[in-house]
Amino acid sequence: MATPPTDQQLADIEARATAATPGPWGVYQFGGDSLIEIAAELEDTGTGYRARRTVARFDEEPMDNDPAHAEWTAEEDWAQVQADAAFVAAAREDVPALLAEVRRLRQQRAFLLDQLAKKDAASGAGDQALTGFLTAEQRAPYGDCGHDDYHAPHEWADRPGTWCPGHAVTSGSTTPTTAGETR
Repeated sequence: MATPPTDQQLADIEARATAATPGPWGVYQFGGDSLIEIAAELEDTGTGYRARRTVARFDEEPMDNDPAHAEWTAEEDWAQVQADAAFVAAAREDVPALLAEVRRLRQQRAFLLDQLAKKDAASGAGDQALTGFLTAEQRAPYGDCGHDDYHAPHEWADRPGTWCPGHAVTSGSTTPTTAGETR
């Protein structure tokens, strides 16, 4: 797991995002599908494309010294160029959204910690478990199922902040268990 960014790192990321050409950015291919451009405010006119500004250009023969790609066909190499261009173009909208989410979650965490601090210190195992969760720098997956805090493999993974209903904290314990299981 990567180390969470510091406030300064978030500020640096935000400064780079703010300095970049405003979006949204789009991707289009031209030159007999041998070039890809990322452009700001890209519009398909029906007879071509119009954009406010070209942001980047990718060509069909990128420098690629990765030994894992030694056996790639031209089609596989071009597919990677297309995927890289799509990722870069999406970053224009993704980075600000992710920055906002990190800041929202940090505010929420600070609020919850403040509320817990106001409660009686002997308030019970549930508060202790919540305090432990909120103060942990990193949390490893737990339970035999390998689920982590928001359980990406589950159908509710696209609902941020949703805790897995398959885990619960048993009375007097801070160890989450799978539903129906006791420890």
